[in-house]
Amino acid sequence: MWMKNRSTLALLLVIMMVVLMLAGCGAPATAPAPAEPAPEAPASPAETPAATDTPALSFTPGTYQAEVYGYLSYLTVETEFSDSAITAIRVLNHDETPELLALVEERMIPEIINHQSLAVDAVSGATKSSLAVVSAVGQCVQQAGGSTSDLAARKIPVVPGADEVYETDVVVVGVGASGFMAAHNAAASGAKVMAVEKGASVAVSNGVRVSGPFAVDTPVLQAQDSKLTVDKAFYHMMEYSKWGVNADLIRRSLEVSSEAVTQLMDMGYEFREADFRFETPFKKEYGGFHLILTPFAERVMIWEQQLAEDQVEVLYDTTGEKLLMDGDQVVGLEATRKDGTKVTIHADAVILATGGFIGSKDMINQYLSGAQINPAGGSLSTGDGINMALEAGAVLEKEFGLCLNEYGGTNSRATRSAKQDKYDQNSAFRLGVYGGLFVDAQGDRFMNEGMMVDYPMSFGSEPITRMSPYYAVVDQAYMDAMSTIGLYEHTRQKGAPDNWVIGEYYKGKIIDNVFEDMEEGIREGWAYKADTIEELAAQFGLDHLVETVEAYNAFCETGADAQFGKEAMYLTPIKEGPFYITQNQPSGWSTIGGVRVDASLRALNTDNKAIPGLYVIGADAGSLFVSPYYDIPGSYYGLAIDSGVIAGKEAAAYSKGKQ
Repeated sequence: MWMKNRSTLALLLVIMMVVLMLAGCGAPATAPAPAEPAPEAPASPAETPAATDTPALSFTPGTYQAEVYGYLSYLTVETEFSDSAITAIRVLNHDETPELLALVEERMIPEIINHQSLAVDAVSGATKSSLAVVSAVGQCVQQAGGSTSDLAARKIPVVPGADEVYETDVVVVGVGASGFMAAHNAAASGAKVMAVEKGASVAVSNGVRVSGPFAVDTPVLQAQDSKLTVDKAFYHMMEYSKWGVNADLIRRSLEVSSEAVTQLMDMGYEFREADFRFETPFKKEYGGFHLILTPFAERVMIWEQQLAEDQVEVLYDTTGEKLLMDGDQVVGLEATRKDGTKVTIHADAVILATGGFIGSKDMINQYLSGAQINPAGGSLSTGDGINMALEAGAVLEKEFGLCLNEYGGTNSRATRSAKQDKYDQNSAFRLGVYGGLFVDAQGDRFMNEGMMVDYPMSFGSEPITRMSPYYAVVDQAYMDAMSTIGLYEHTRQKGAPDNWVIGEYYKGKIIDNVFEDMEEGIREGWAYKADTIEELAAQFGLDHLVETVEAYNAFCETGADAQFGKEAMYLTPIKEGPFYITQNQPSGWSTIGGVRVDASLRALNTDNKAIPGLYVIGADAGSLFVSPYYDIPGSYYGLAIDSGVIAGKEAAAYSKGKQ
């Protein structure tokens, strides 16, 4: 049933986007932002045969172009028509992830042409790029005098294949960072391994595109006489978490972190130790952040080649749904392919690595108190692994939170949310990172805004998640500074020191298009400009904003924040009209919190006993991570790959013991 619901949602969204494009006929236009984030993993758009009386198509022959914003950039799409059919579709320009856009071109575009339909299936993991292409083709249809509603109504029949049954030693559910490492280590330990992956390719995974892991005693660190030790990292993480995570598991993970990095190096990854741009106790001689130098395309190739060498059969476009049980033991997995084909995999051990629940609005509501979040990635991560484990008798850890996107605020109504470190996205969201004043829905200040500059993924993340949506307020002088000299020079003029860590990152980055981008935000409804603070407050119903601005300006005049202790160099008055405001939602890479596990990553039941045959790793495991996120750059990715190393070996040993 869920497949049908998701299919209907995907179809309705495509039709809505195409129909809303009608007014843009003849000129490039941006895709309208939906009221809710695009569906995470649209399934097949229809499960009924195509109608027999579909109207004949009619076009003015020729070639037409349209421009629509996708996930990271505008796409220019060219469509050719005969008098009765779409004959060719080409993406001329884009700055999307090439490997994902290639899947759209290889899979979805031929479907549009073959079926002469806009009710096509989006590529799992490349939803927004897919929808952008569909919308652009819809605009071209209008330019050619055709009917988008007729094309959208042409349902494509989906016929599930025969049931598939497999036998293996270990099955991994999800081929992200932790799942990939688990599959490799299980196979290297002698197990026969299969994997199922909801996405269309490993290229959809956050784990293949991250900046790098935190690790200890690696060949990279050994080459530079690092002073970093397992003890130093371990005791810091335990003190930071107030011993709220599994101490045995954290120490074991840190102890295998060198092995995890070395394995990636053996596969072809290149690293260098780098001081991350945010404040952290782990830098210079104690630095453990391993910046990945290998280009994204090469990483995808490395993963694909390694899985092939390990003889891991991966079923892509396949969703794990239910664990097979024999009494209290897990003995396999039931899954469903995108076309509805049922898959049963009998296995000695199952490793759940589905990436948490950043893509599930229901679970966000349940575990993060309904926080308004717009995912930066991982929209395929809808809590499948966690829910399967719970159904099998596992229990959850008690702490939940976000691994926040550090690059900017966002809003589900925005066409170009700042969800990546890209300045071609709407720069007005930058005010949600280093704006002068943050207020909540009442117009009250709720945090030291400097935390979002220096510690955006750790100390800064918790308050903005709790108070989402939050509002950034600045004045004309601040906007002028951002558009002429940038944050670095502006803050240096207010006393930022020579060794200002985050400043080096912003040095030379001038937002010369901030006024144009602000106007886009105003049109889309998440930003506003007014001559008075009273008018600004009225726009979003911020009842206390006037008083809050007055109090904040007093702190700026004295150079001392008596309320939250914000550093003087970050205090910027709001006095010179017009005034500007942006409504921001946090943008998260992944969730924190999930299944309780032991030091071997085995899922635990209500008696804290291990469930035989069930391992839970990465973002699905609740015992690895703390909220707020560790103040150690790369710790999420590092612990994810560490957990994969441990669980892969443990699952292989468990399987061998059963044979």
